[in-house]
Amino acid sequence: MEFRTFGDGGDPDCLFVLGWGNRPSHEPVRWLIDRLVGDGWRVHAATLPPHVTDVQRQWVRPVERYAADLDRPALLGHSAGGLTAAHADVDARTRTYLSPWWGEPPARQNPVVDLLARVPGDYRFLPSGIDDGSLLGVHATERQLREGPDRVSPAFLRATRRAHRTLPRIGDGALVFCSLTDRIVSTRAIGERVPADRTVLYDGGHELFSSRSREEHLPTLLAALEQGVAALD
Repeated sequence: MEFRTFGDGGDPDCLFVLGWGNRPSHEPVRWLIDRLVGDGWRVHAATLPPHVTDVQRQWVRPVERYAADLDRPALLGHSAGGLTAAHADVDARTRTYLSPWWGEPPARQNPVVDLLARVPGDYRFLPSGIDDGSLLGVHATERQLREGPDRVSPAFLRATRRAHRTLPRIGDGALVFCSLTDRIVSTRAIGERVPADRTVLYDGGHELFSSRSREEHLPTLLAALEQGVAALD
């Protein structure tokens, strides 16, 4: 796992666990990082390894080890980063999730996918399903799609499904931003874990930072990192 730091050393820490395939250099991701820094955060961006067979060992524990050296960071997790952050034992001042990947969307809940997930080995032959920028948002770029992983293995499916099944309880102080039109993660899984009064709905695709309404929701996101649930009062 790679970590990059942005901002001044004297600012409070924000640990931003990026989504699967996200990189800090991708324009929409950097758009959000720059605004977090501009709001006075020292941002630590964690880039997840795209191919894993053990979510705890390869995603969660590196985040926990890194966070142990920070001073009660605001924890921000997008998509697979939201899955990772939810599992991570981190002494966080606030927890904010952007379209967290806590379950599969209906399109990937079918017997064929279940059968493929049982195939032995770690050969990456299954399409990721993320091949259209409109799934991410209007500000998504061709570079994001080109550099993102386009194949996964059955072992990856088994590992992430196990992480979904063993997801810890989401604490009462956590906030979620998501779109009901998201076709990459399960909005039902989000709704089952976080009540409506701690959920902020935005207009757009899977990535808030790529969505058409990102400017509209930025003030609420910044307040959530600082204040937690009080940001919605």
